[in-house]
Amino acid sequence: MSSLKPIRSVLVTGAGGNLGRKLIAHLLAQDWCERIVALDRAVPPAAGASGRVEWVAGNLADPTDVQWHAALAGVDGAVHFAAQNPYPDAPWSDACASFDMTLALLAAAGRAGLPRLVFASSNHVMGQYKDAPLADTLTPGALTTSLPPGPGTRWFNGRETVQGFAYGASKLMGERACLAEAHRSAGALKAVCVRIGWCQPGENRPETINTSGLPGEEASAGPDTERDLTWFRNMWLSNRDFAAVIERALLSDAEAWPQPGIVVNGMSRNRGMAWDIETTRRLIGYEPQDDIWDHVG
Repeated sequence: MSSLKPIRSVLVTGAGGNLGRKLIAHLLAQDWCERIVALDRAVPPAAGASGRVEWVAGNLADPTDVQWHAALAGVDGAVHFAAQNPYPDAPWSDACASFDMTLALLAAAGRAGLPRLVFASSNHVMGQYKDAPLADTLTPGALTTSLPPGPGTRWFNGRETVQGFAYGASKLMGERACLAEAHRSAGALKAVCVRIGWCQPGENRPETINTSGLPGEEASAGPDTERDLTWFRNMWLSNRDFAAVIERALLSDAEAWPQPGIVVNGMSRNRGMAWDIETTRRLIGYEPQDDIWDHVG
């Protein structure tokens, strides 16, 4: 499948972060991608050089910053990772700032005539389905994007049980804003919101998934450790499946979509997981390759 207007150039916001770097590395290996505009607050010292990558220092939190507005001009698609705080324990102040960044980008995208936007949403939009009573309603594949949202995953951080309401709510509102802009534009902008599973920094090994809900931290045993670990493992999104789902969100033909803006799940094909990826396959042609249960017992 291919979009009506071929995607040849891509803007990546939050390009210096975990997901941004992984996507850029993938795009550089694709013949269809001729130009990458890598936007971050500052150009990383070890960004590296490539004839196809243009690094731009710009702050999406400042709607008057001409640098990022200029970076948006002339690209065929954008992938929006940037956030004030990318972690699920982000406070409300950071979550609001992240939402403001999404709104600013959408307003500028409308003015620039951007045809395709991929928004990095999160599994945390449905985090309350980890626990009762919502968990009691789930069977394998039943956690679709059409279910009522339940933002805010609960986890035990080693000291206390916390719940990421602010982060989950900011992602949910980001989705709604993307869908609204796609509708307002009468389809001139096509938007795909991907509820990304757990794609850890670096090698993203299955065995390092933990019950803390945060990368690189192992929480002490909590009241529901085994059940929590299963939930977090079932959200695993391998590096190659992450690259694949974002690429398909960029390139997929929107003719089969029910609306100009859609929301899909982005997890690997983990056996028995509650997350529905059949809809992701059908709408954007995503074919995940990896299963966490091939690696952990």
